[in-house]
Amino acid sequence: MPLVHVFRSNCMMVILLLSVLLAGCATSDLQLKPSYQPVNEAKGPGGSLVLASSLEGTVPGVGERIQWILGEVKDTDGKVKGNVTSPTAPTALLRDALQQELLRAGYTVQVGKAVPKDAEYGLVLAASTLQLDETRSLIKVEADCRVSFSIEIWVKGAKTNTLSFESRFSDFAVKDREKLHQDVLQKAFASAFKRALPAIIEQLKK
Repeated sequence: MPLVHVFRSNCMMVILLLSVLLAGCATSDLQLKPSYQPVNEAKGPGGSLVLASSLEGTVPGVGERIQWILGEVKDTDGKVKGNVTSPTAPTALLRDALQQELLRAGYTVQVGKAVPKDAEYGLVLAASTLQLDETRSLIKVEADCRVSFSIEIWVKGAKTNTLSFESRFSDFAVKDREKLHQDVLQKAFASAFKRALPAIIEQLKK
């Protein structure tokens, strides 16, 4: 093979590899629109309650143009390559998931920023953290989700107790990273709420 053909072939290979690497860098960020499916089987006596938290789901007037950071995208050396983001705030994701579980348990739920003094039952999402990270290698993507939250129990205008829960779930996939992250978030949330709902229902019965 003539030397010029070898040189051209090598140049083409280098250009192809650079294109692949640059394409990988350009798609490091992952924008999710997380959804949650309630799983808890616990049933309460029913009735109305107020579920309160301080954060809205999106910024009014801006909507999905604002992306909340849920976690980081890293390579196997720990170097940050991008972010895992969502148009919904982490606290709002937890609040909305809890609302779905409460509806499944038989309660009528009103969402607000605070529990009114005349409310018979109320829950306040007092503190919460949600971290959804990704580690990427040449052959697979790993996702790790950690969630923790505290719930204040309010009965007839008075706080009666505070309950805290946490959960963590990890998994990996060789493709479809968006589905991987959705599954990991779903399972981390579900693990926490399977313990949280029976405890919350028991407190509301007192």
